[in-house]
Amino acid sequence: MESIDADAAWTAFDARDRAADGRFVVGVRTTGIYCRPSCPARRPRRENVAFYRDGTEAAAAGLRACRRCLPDAVTRDGVAVAAAVAILDAGGTPGLAALAAQVGYAPHHFQRLFTRAMGISPAAYARARRATRAADALTEETTVTDAIYEAGYAAPSRFYEEAGPRLGMTPSAWVRGGT
Repeated sequence: MESIDADAAWTAFDARDRAADGRFVVGVRTTGIYCRPSCPARRPRRENVAFYRDGTEAAAAGLRACRRCLPDAVTRDGVAVAAAVAILDAGGTPGLAALAAQVGYAPHHFQRLFTRAMGISPAAYARARRATRAADALTEETTVTDAIYEAGYAAPSRFYEEAGPRLGMTPSAWVRGGT
């Protein structure tokens, strides 16, 4: 596991950088509390601070969670992204507006939130999951057409447009085992 750069962590903590939340927690020796880097509480002296990878490590050092920033609480954003991933993994293919509405966010905000958390957009994630389902269905279904619809494609043309780059071969060659 990587170590924490104390100078960079202090800079993020001192600036109350929300982007650093989840990367480490800040333990304050004099109060016996650990916080998120973005905690709004008054900043302690640098010599009274230690940085930990997570709350478990800080608790093992004898610190308790801050009651103001709740560093161990699951964030609403994380729950929304997990719910969206579950919807997409289950085979749902809603548009961005519908997906954002299902998890209680505005579409533009949810797009940024999902992309920050997952590294790809909701549409790219949905396409990748659908391609994975298509590859699995090609090995299980009797015909390529059945596999296309089983994977969630609305039309064969969209599948054939994406199949070459995703599978690396034609769907019928995939069914034959790559020959």
